[in-house]
Amino acid sequence: MEQSDIEDAAMFLLHLRTQRSQVSGLPGELSPKTLDDAYDIQDATHRFAGWPISMLKVGCTSEIAREVLGIAHPIAGRVPAGGVFESGSAIPVDFFASAPMVECEIAIQVDGTGQPRAIAPAIELINARYSDTGKVPGLSLIADNSAGCGAVLGQASSLVDAGDLDTIEVALIEDGSTIVTGNTQTLLGGTTASLTWMLDHEKARSRPLEDGTWIITGTCTGLTPTNVGSTYTADFGHLGSVSFTLV
Repeated sequence: MEQSDIEDAAMFLLHLRTQRSQVSGLPGELSPKTLDDAYDIQDATHRFAGWPISMLKVGCTSEIAREVLGIAHPIAGRVPAGGVFESGSAIPVDFFASAPMVECEIAIQVDGTGQPRAIAPAIELINARYSDTGKVPGLSLIADNSAGCGAVLGQASSLVDAGDLDTIEVALIEDGSTIVTGNTQTLLGGTTASLTWMLDHEKARSRPLEDGTWIITGTCTGLTPTNVGSTYTADFGHLGSVSFTLV
């Protein structure tokens, strides 16, 4: 793609995001043709927005996700600081273009060299600029920040106390009733592989890591729709829980 087309696509997506709007897909001339195009559009969107980034996301970490998207590797996104909420928050639905989907994820905090220093339970808030993500190419999804919109972050704890990260069971609870369960074995290669992939991705994009950056490492429970007025809690057992209410 020409640089002008990349920038036009980025401005188009940024306008949709700021207006909380969705479309069926990117116009043909603004659709990424390669993986580099997709990430160039994503990066330009963040650059134009100027929002500080406090969290990185790894997506497409399960076999099902890769089959659906037609992508044989993880994908990345970047979550602005304004989209990271504390556990227990009441999050207004008008923060999104539509009621978000949620994913239960392990969050790992790293220092400026990429060394892990803390862990926390997290819920990712998924909300793409497309009204039906099943009808857009995977590259267009990557261009739209890999559908990342926000996250809810639980209480941090030491990695020493976390135990084996690849055997953690997770339950997603809506208004007191468990609606889906999963575990970290869903992540292909485990949490360490997701973390390593993201660090390599940031290096490949020539971006230095900010000390204290959080990385959410991929869903343990798949995509789950939400209802306005409901409270959602992700229970990670000994790692604790994280919750929010959609208002």
